[in-house]
Amino acid sequence: MSSSLRSLLSLILVAFAIVASACGEDPPPMVLQSVDFTKPEGEAGDFDRNFIVDPAEFTDSETLDVAAVQRFLAKTPYLRPSFLSTYQSNGVRAADAIISAARQYRINPLVFLTYAQVTQGLIGERNYPFPPERVEYVFRCGCLQAKNCLPALAGFDRQVDCLGRALRTALDEIKANETTTNGWGPDVVSLTLDSLKVTPSNDATAVIYSRTPRVAEGLLGGTWIYWNVWNHYTVALDYFGPVGFSDGQWIGEACQTTAMCSGVEGAICADNYPGGLCTVSCNGQCPTQPAKPDSFCAKFPDGGYCLPICNPAAPTCREGYKCTRVAGVGSGDTQHVCSPEAGE
Repeated sequence: MSSSLRSLLSLILVAFAIVASACGEDPPPMVLQSVDFTKPEGEAGDFDRNFIVDPAEFTDSETLDVAAVQRFLAKTPYLRPSFLSTYQSNGVRAADAIISAARQYRINPLVFLTYAQVTQGLIGERNYPFPPERVEYVFRCGCLQAKNCLPALAGFDRQVDCLGRALRTALDEIKANETTTNGWGPDVVSLTLDSLKVTPSNDATAVIYSRTPRVAEGLLGGTWIYWNVWNHYTVALDYFGPVGFSDGQWIGEACQTTAMCSGVEGAICADNYPGGLCTVSCNGQCPTQPAKPDSFCAKFPDGGYCLPICNPAAPTCREGYKCTRVAGVGSGDTQHVCSPEAGE
């Protein structure tokens, strides 16, 4: 995406947030499937309007890959393929657009799939739906009025990118200011458009309310339908949350909080690095554990920190990291590690 288009997107997101926060009219009609209103299988539990999605799941951009998304689109919970399984916009396949936005903005691909359904029912559509605006402006990015949308943002791929940017912006606002620009934040009591008091229990739930400030339990147009469809899709995708999160993240793995790095004693979450980075301070040696990747005590200006070792001939570093040779602490050794720093 060009820098000019990115700048345009940033301006649109600000304007869109202002319009959305001031908008109190009923939501537009949506075309959903009867399955979307049934109780999901599995252990979804009862709906709690204060807890829509677990924050670690909301930002899990790594567990689901493009193959999993493509399989889901080809075999949906509606017992038929979605037209998105073969659809392309601006030369980009729908599954590729979703994974690209997921990796760039560190948002779970499931988030985009769920929004595509609850917003315009696209996952449940076998054929390209009409009017075309349901697809080409599915998330209304670039649309400040019903029939006034910017051609530069037409296409499912660009709408997905715009949604990912908006969600990441809202998460970053909460991190910096404790609430989004329209006042939604964890442990902050707010009133929805359907006159219910809600106290989001985490930042992901607050972000969902920031976009959809109503509950509408059992109906469309609110956070309940998002919760219900999300749980249907987790079953269909056999998604059980971030890989390894239940046992604590290891050195080099993604994180949002230090608590997520409980797989390593004394570890911290370096949340200023792409996607967050679990690491631990070191004086030459790094922790080891069977079946876990080895790490190296890399030298930083403020001391040593463990980074995962990589093979420069076949690197497997996460998005935003590069297999780079770095100096070690104490011994003068060097090693290739997955590092957020540029250069060799």
